[in-house]
Amino acid sequence: MSRKIKPIPEAELKKYYEYAAKYLLKPWHTRPEKEPIIVGGKGARFYDAAGKEYLDFLSQLFNVNLGMGNEKVIEAVKEQVEKVNYTKNTYLNIPKILLAKRLAELTAPNLVRTFFSNSGTEANEAAFKIARVYTGRFKIIGLWNAYHGSTYASMSAGGVAANRSPFEPLVPGFYHIPPPYCYRCAFGLEYPGCGVRCARFLEDAIKFHGPETVAAFIADPGVVAAGVLIPSKEYWPTIREICDKYDVLLILDEVIAGCGRTGRLFAHEHWGIAPDILTLAKGISNATVPLGATVMNRKIADFFAEKKSFMHGFTYSGHALACAAGLAAINAYVEENIPENAAKVGEYLLDALKGIQDRHRSVGDVRGLGLIEGVEFVKDKETKKPLVAEDPETPLEERPLVALSDGCLDEGLLLMPTMSGSTIRIAPPLIITEEDVDKAMDIFERQITKMEKRFL
Repeated sequence: MSRKIKPIPEAELKKYYEYAAKYLLKPWHTRPEKEPIIVGGKGARFYDAAGKEYLDFLSQLFNVNLGMGNEKVIEAVKEQVEKVNYTKNTYLNIPKILLAKRLAELTAPNLVRTFFSNSGTEANEAAFKIARVYTGRFKIIGLWNAYHGSTYASMSAGGVAANRSPFEPLVPGFYHIPPPYCYRCAFGLEYPGCGVRCARFLEDAIKFHGPETVAAFIADPGVVAAGVLIPSKEYWPTIREICDKYDVLLILDEVIAGCGRTGRLFAHEHWGIAPDILTLAKGISNATVPLGATVMNRKIADFFAEKKSFMHGFTYSGHALACAAGLAAINAYVEENIPENAAKVGEYLLDALKGIQDRHRSVGDVRGLGLIEGVEFVKDKETKKPLVAEDPETPLEERPLVALSDGCLDEGLLLMPTMSGSTIRIAPPLIITEEDVDKAMDIFERQITKMEKRFL
């Protein structure tokens, strides 16, 4: 039991759980026995109401990049709330202006103007509307198993079948192509002899649908939802070339991959390309106040400046407290060399995971960039058969990767399986140390051993 948090008495704790069960409609799968009540945290550690300490190797949900309780961000919000905490969304406030200016300074030179919202989902919704109005076209192409949010349009752009199927039919005009998944190539090819077929297939899709109908291509540079798929060096330059050839906008969803996560301030910097529209959220405000951003290139910005309108918005677009948090967080990433630490410790983590891969028969593939890592589990390394439950009706706790992540949580380590497939995603705060990695990997490997004994 941690000395940092005084435990809530058992009777009171039981009452809170009863209230939660009675009054909350909770998101995604409901598993009360695995839902701690969080009452505190600092850096890469957080504490539940029973006083238990956890090592956060998910950054809660890929968003607490600077760790919990970052003082610079908290102080910025405190200072702003004493001045003005809200302005009508069409009015101005100073944090909104300064954060937009800072993003123009730090993103690619062609990205100059920002529309603010409250989340990654909303940032992508704005991107779709911008793309359709600007191009006069309506089709948007994304990737299989990608995730871009959970509202209707963002869910339609995403390709996770488990998310989509309960709510179909979805928004028309969204289509999908295979992701850059070298370990399980949809075309049955091997890199580099494949000629980056997965990227070139975008041209086939555009030609099939008709270039005059395709507004944009959207993707997460690290394809996190599908299991952290890190493309080859040729992938994104090829995609950029194809988009330019057909005047199709390139939307990069860096809601997870941005803000230092990959070892660069923005993930697309690794491939030397720039999007036409960049969407950000999660780490942009260190999750202190919800914030999303849709950053567009000069041609698009000039188009809307000439129209003098963008018929879209939210009550809290450019919220003063959110933008104050965002400005403090972005400055912290730059001033404290946070991406550099993500690159350094991320390499150390990847090496540790490759060691685990060598020692365990269930670990088929390990991949990552900076501090976003994917560990793919298989029943057999030769056949690459995924380590998943055969029966779709299998209870969650009886599924191999859920059992693995549950075991880690029981030992005080938070990480997360993919929504589909057989990959565990690891995404700790960007401030972690090599000592944190050592402790987490001890727990992870111990639980892999237990999982293998149970399911293999």
